[in-house]
Amino acid sequence: MRVGLVPGVWSYGLGSVTTVLAVYEEVRRAGHTPVLFASPHFRPVLDRLGVPVVPIPGPERVSYPDDPGTVLRLDDLLSHSAYADRDLVETVLAAQLRAFRAHRVQVLFHDYDLTTVVAGALAGIPVVSPVTWPDHRLFGRGSAGWAPVDTRALEAFRPTLRRSRAPEPASLSEVLFDWSTRLVYPLTPEMDPLVARHSTGEYVGQLTAAALDRHVAAGPADWPRPGRTGVLAYTSGPPMDADWYYRHCVQAFEGSTVDVLIAAGRPEPAPPRVSPAGNVQLWPLLPMRGLFGRASALLCHGGRGTLVSALQAGVPLLVFPGDDPEREYFADMLARQGLAVSCGADDWRPERLRELVAQAAASRSARSVAGAAVPPRAGPSGPARVVSIMQELTADPVRLLSRAS
Repeated sequence: MRVGLVPGVWSYGLGSVTTVLAVYEEVRRAGHTPVLFASPHFRPVLDRLGVPVVPIPGPERVSYPDDPGTVLRLDDLLSHSAYADRDLVETVLAAQLRAFRAHRVQVLFHDYDLTTVVAGALAGIPVVSPVTWPDHRLFGRGSAGWAPVDTRALEAFRPTLRRSRAPEPASLSEVLFDWSTRLVYPLTPEMDPLVARHSTGEYVGQLTAAALDRHVAAGPADWPRPGRTGVLAYTSGPPMDADWYYRHCVQAFEGSTVDVLIAAGRPEPAPPRVSPAGNVQLWPLLPMRGLFGRASALLCHGGRGTLVSALQAGVPLLVFPGDDPEREYFADMLARQGLAVSCGADDWRPERLRELVAQAAASRSARSVAGAAVPPRAGPSGPARVVSIMQELTADPVRLLSRAS
């Protein structure tokens, strides 16, 4: 089985890379052939990880939306991305169609790469798509007062969408959910209980690659120092970036008995930054899963991969989602079950942050005694289940013929 894998052309963080590489690794373990297609802005991290890449067009750099307050739904987000450029969309789609055929791809997996979904539909190649409830077209409408969807990205896709015999979609969210062959939910029902109520798919759980842990610095071996509280923090970008975390953690904990280790989710060559008192450190990128066992609390911005990994490890979560509606949803779902604290701007005050960390550390001690963490689910999960779905799809000639027609 030849599997095409594509991290999102528009994505600005490591989430798409680790999601796709998790399946890439499992495809190889299962004895199949993975082919990774990536646009230029992902090349540095993939080259560093030693993953061979088939280049496809895309932006050289991708950043968080300039005005996140206007971004509510998937279409709004994509309309603030490279997908709003019709010429780029058509260039990427044409290149993907050529590349998928040239490499004899039999099934596709991607992370929020809508061009892959459309190219797969046009070429008759089955597509497996990870989705969450915030990707659905109905997400957030009530809180937005029925504000109209930003359709700039949809308009950029329209000429290509009309090449299909399918009814013309009213949103790119509809393309993701309806044009994909199979949907998988990369979280657990505890984190994303609503997605299954609005779509037909399957919870597969965590999709996180081991490659990121193997190819980055391990971090300080003596963190946290004996008798001290270890606070781990992670952020991959704005509006609260690594400098923001460092600045506020120095204000709250400098010179205290709390050792703070901050990881920036970008593989930059910058050396670690250490506060004058030595107990607050900022590193460019760290193998987070290997550090969870030493942490009394995790401060993070609420990315799905970070949350599910910490949840599995039983680390108390202090989530600062900012104005990002997807992260707010995940933080709220966990907070309602007592699995996290959903934090706001006021919680960055030094005295409040110290209070939250003290409460989290006490909770961590109690969890360690009780052994409380989210247990893994029975049956194949994560990347292994995604690969078994691919095997089902490629073993069904009737389905492939009907899709190609």
